[in-house]
Amino acid sequence: MLREKGWSSIQTRRSLGGHAIGRLGALIALLAFGLVNCARDDLSEPLSGITTETLEAHTYFLAGDLMEGRGAGSAGGELAASYIASQFEGVGLEPAGDSGYLQPVPMVSILSDVSLSFRASGGAAYVAGAGSEFIAWSSEPVEERRVVGDLVFVGYGISAPTDGWDDYRDNDVAGRVLLLLAGEPPGRFRGDTLTYAGLLRHKLEEAAQRGAVGVLVIHTEDARYGWDLLLSSHREALLWPAPDSSDSAALGFEGWLAPGTARQVVAMAGLDFETLLESARSETFRPVRLELAVSAQVSNRVEPAVSHNVIGTLPGSDPELADEFVVFLAHYDHLGIGPAVGTDSIYNGCYDNASGVAALLAVAEAFSRMPLTPPRSILFLAVTGKEAGFLGSRHYVANPLVPLEKTVAAINIDGANLWGLTADVVALGAVESGLGRSAIAAARAENLRLEPDQMPERGSFGDSDSFSFLRRGVPVVFVQHGLDYVGRMPGWGREMLEGYYERDYHRPSDECEPGIDFAGAVQQARVAFRLGLGAAKAAERPRMGRDSVIR
Repeated sequence: MLREKGWSSIQTRRSLGGHAIGRLGALIALLAFGLVNCARDDLSEPLSGITTETLEAHTYFLAGDLMEGRGAGSAGGELAASYIASQFEGVGLEPAGDSGYLQPVPMVSILSDVSLSFRASGGAAYVAGAGSEFIAWSSEPVEERRVVGDLVFVGYGISAPTDGWDDYRDNDVAGRVLLLLAGEPPGRFRGDTLTYAGLLRHKLEEAAQRGAVGVLVIHTEDARYGWDLLLSSHREALLWPAPDSSDSAALGFEGWLAPGTARQVVAMAGLDFETLLESARSETFRPVRLELAVSAQVSNRVEPAVSHNVIGTLPGSDPELADEFVVFLAHYDHLGIGPAVGTDSIYNGCYDNASGVAALLAVAEAFSRMPLTPPRSILFLAVTGKEAGFLGSRHYVANPLVPLEKTVAAINIDGANLWGLTADVVALGAVESGLGRSAIAAARAENLRLEPDQMPERGSFGDSDSFSFLRRGVPVVFVQHGLDYVGRMPGWGREMLEGYYERDYHRPSDECEPGIDFAGAVQQARVAFRLGLGAAKAAERPRMGRDSVIR
């Protein structure tokens, strides 16, 4: 509107014909119009809101012991939500719904105790040892249940007919307990990139939808997490969607089976373990019934719980486009207080994801500093329950405060750079979402190279809140920092990140030590800001590409 008003003013002045003062007025108006637009394109003022000091302050506060690890629904988690809401309000964002800045996310807390045994058709029985031979839990909100079913090996447990792969082959597995492998068959789908189909959560959803009563995953080297980390993660109560808000079926039990135990169980069925695993790598694989009955006694402590997404909006400046939104999101929850490692039991989550929320808050401040907001509106979304299975983002897309058909793009930040300046940056999903050119432009504006996924074997895109939006048809970009660190030897960045996942990920040691270098986080946040700004100003909405098909 300002652009139209300015040009109309110039035209009015020109209508004064050859009158000297008319020509002078037109010249002055033209200069003024040009200066306004130059100022509008100058991002120095908004970008001044993204500083190392801002990122450091937010990160250290959110990852401090006062927040008690920001467990979803815990006192510390709610304190973190209140802090984020206050920051949204402080930079002038408007509340998005009737609950102010907070959107309630109903959940149920389940602490499971599962015993597990196997019986062969000939009568031989084996009772597995909890913790050492298996790790299991239940997502069913029932206090007691005995689950019994025949054991069926379903390979990798993947059904992806469009890729020519189906481990189920139309076999009815209703009422069965499924035994399957972690990860994906070698050389299939997207090479080294772990796709959504290979993630445990997708396999469990697939099994539940087919009527299976239980799932046991063999903990091979393809498992994304070590046994000790899985064990510590399941000693405490787990959070699940509230029964009336869940869009997926629940299993009687689910869990991991140690490889030695799996080998012994397969031997009870009279089969060779290595041959069975090798058969799963063939596209002609068919489910194998093992002639074993599995019995699981499940005891649950079930309690209702609630957490909150935090949402603030910045209205757009164009009356015709202001009802369309660009979403920035980051999850603020972590694991709360859990099993002690040494003397520390607070899982602070500095990198995961206090740093990403700090970047989100800095981007919000940057947009609030713009002399003229972009044509489309911006929605800032700090989601809860990511560590429990994307509960907050799943709840939001099922109950959006802005219609999803009016959501033109979502930009996710999960893990902001804490190790210094890089020469590169990553924008997962940019090409598939139709935002590839915008991502390249945003990176170049910060003198950075845009690189592909630096650790494709982790399947980060599918294992993030990004996917909740993508599954509903919203173009998504997951902005990650690069690994080519300025002044460091090649490979140093990957070594640092791999070390983080090995030593600190989902452990109390993921805390903010003195001397963190936030300069790289500034780069990452500035790229995210530019990318979102481009989507908010674009004449046309981004269009999803063929490669964004859900797998």
